[in-house]
This record gives sequence, C-alpha cells and structure tokens, in this order.
Amino acid sequence: MLKRRELKYYCSFEIIEDLRQRILNYMDYDPYCLKQPDKTYSVRSIYLDTSDLLFYYEKLDGVKIRKKLRVRTYNSLENSEEAFLEIKRKIKNNVFKERVLVAYDDTPNLANGANIRLINQQPEFTEKSALTKFVYLAKALKLEPKVLITYEREAFIGREDPSQRVTFDINVRSYPQPGYEDRVVDEDCDFLTGDKFILEVKFNDRMPVWIKNIIRDFGLNVQSISKYCNGLDIWLARKNVEELS
Repeated sequence: MLKRRELKYYCSFEIIEDLRQRILNYMDYDPYCLKQPDKTYSVRSIYLDTSDLLFYYEKLDGVKIRKKLRVRTYNSLENSEEAFLEIKRKIKNNVFKERVLVAYDDTPNLANGANIRLINQQPEFTEKSALTKFVYLAKALKLEPKVLITYEREAFIGREDPSQRVTFDINVRSYPQPGYEDRVVDEDCDFLTGDKFILEVKFNDRMPVWIKNIIRDFGLNVQSISKYCNGLDIWLARKNVEELS
C-alpha cells in the first residue's frame, strides 16, 4: 500500500513554462513521459460510486476517513487489454493507494463478483489484496460507473528522491454515466478547469524545502480539488435543470 501526502493547486497557463523550468532544476521527467512525443500521456479513469453517491457526499461533507474506487487506463488504449483497479483512501492529510493490473474485459463483472483475471501471473500479496478488496466493495456496495475523467498529464519525479512527484494535469474533462466501453470517449465531454491546469505535489512525510520555495514564489494556494466531484457536479446540475424544465 502506497502512503503519501498530496497537495493540489490551480495554476494559470501563463506560468507553466517558468514553473516547468524551476521544477526541472530538481526533478526529471517521468520515464513514461519521455516515451511520448509531447512528454505527456492521457489518464482515463472511470469512477465508481453507489446509487446514492456515497463517496461523492463523503467528500462534500468533509469526512476525514473516506475512499474512492476507479478503473484507470492510460493513453488512447483502444486496443488495450489492461486496466488498473485502484482504491484510494484519504485519512486526514494522508493518502493511501492500492491498485492491481487486470484484464479490462473483465471490469463489467466487478459488481457481480465474477472472476477477474490478473495480468501478473505471479502477483504479489499487495496485488491480490487490492483485487479482493476492490471486488468485495464493488459487490457489497453495488458500485456502478458514475463519471469518466480524462486529462493529459505531464509528470516529474525527484532526482534524488523518486518518491517525490509533481504533475501538471491539463484539459481535465468529464463524461457522465459512462459504460466501461466508453473509456476512450472524447466527444461530448465537459471541460472542468477552463484556462487553468492542476498542479499536484506528492511526497512522503515532509514537503521538500525547494518545493515550498516554488509554491511561495509563484504565489500558489493549496486547494481541495476533486476531479471526480467536479466532473459529477456538472452532470448533476444539468440533470436538475432538465427535471425543473
């Protein structure tokens, strides 16, 4: 189980180049970014929730111990056979993440407890544990897809400490009520961040001094940002308007 701190900031595109250069003084591009022509990759996550949106309201109500479950894939993946099942828990300011790589074609079976095939033929205990928990929660809570969140990510890792990670999440967009087959949908999506991008800073224990200095110098303010909740808000607002009209 991965434990770390995560802080998020809305940033103007006007500072992205200067911010990138400051970060590259201490970090390198994520190896996966280096394989991409523009040094970014697409992240596509289908978030699951209960019929009465338990996870959504836990976030809105500021519940100190909460979780969310998602099915995550990367880049276009039209022909991909793989996906990560992820359980992300937040306990006060600490984030714990468990995940396992599975056959994507099996994901529609999550809620009925059918067999889910692991990609790793010799899975570690943490992978088997993550799968067991995910399938149990999906079945017990009758979870269903609620929103697809897609964005392009530019990622950096610490040169001296690889546990330090900084990401730029760009063009964050949502698609409501997706089926599992909709993971690569880009039409009819709503954009969530307008003329800004999301900066995420991830680290273990204490924030490095150099990151603190960058945050201070650019005048950034930490904010509570939930891509899932923001994406769902648009759909819920639209649904309410339709019901009133």
